[in-house]
Amino acid sequence: MSDSSNFVSQVEEEVIEKRNEKPEWVEAFLRRTFFDGCTLHPIRRNEKNRYCINCDSSACQYCLSSTSHRHHKILKIYRHVYKVVVSLVAMEKYIDCAEIQPYKCNKRLVIALNPLPHCGPILNTETSCDICKRRLAEPDLYRYCSISCKVIAFERKSSDLAPPFLSIRSPKKALKAEQLKHKRKGKPQRAPFF
Repeated sequence: MSDSSNFVSQVEEEVIEKRNEKPEWVEAFLRRTFFDGCTLHPIRRNEKNRYCINCDSSACQYCLSSTSHRHHKILKIYRHVYKVVVSLVAMEKYIDCAEIQPYKCNKRLVIALNPLPHCGPILNTETSCDICKRRLAEPDLYRYCSISCKVIAFERKSSDLAPPFLSIRSPKKALKAEQLKHKRKGKPQRAPFF
């Protein structure tokens, strides 16, 4: 029994260590430029708007349709108000995005890769990003305006009590079939006979 409990505690420690490590591909991902024309596929309006995590490269949709990227992890990159952004749902699979301010883009929540330059003086530091001091829409919920600000904060962290970089989700409970159905009516009733 003690050997199995020691093994379990070692596995838990390894999971905690991995949870506090920054993924190797994140910094290269943030340095990439997107929305350039693809040199391999010079089709009109064909831009490099995807990122292959396994290959560490930006690519267009035609590059990724080849067999070499078949089972790779791919992130789709969007443009939102002069910002390069990625879907919040897609990014949550790889890092903890809880403290990064999301934006709404075509009914989809997205987060910025890098912050925009400041457009005025910094008035209130309590309502701004912890790193770049850019104004946040909801400072009580979020601490960073972009992924790169979170990366910088993670590198500066002084203690192990700081929040983890990776998000490890707990498995969701299986919903019963009855909970999934949202019937408009309750028990069917016949119309009264008059």
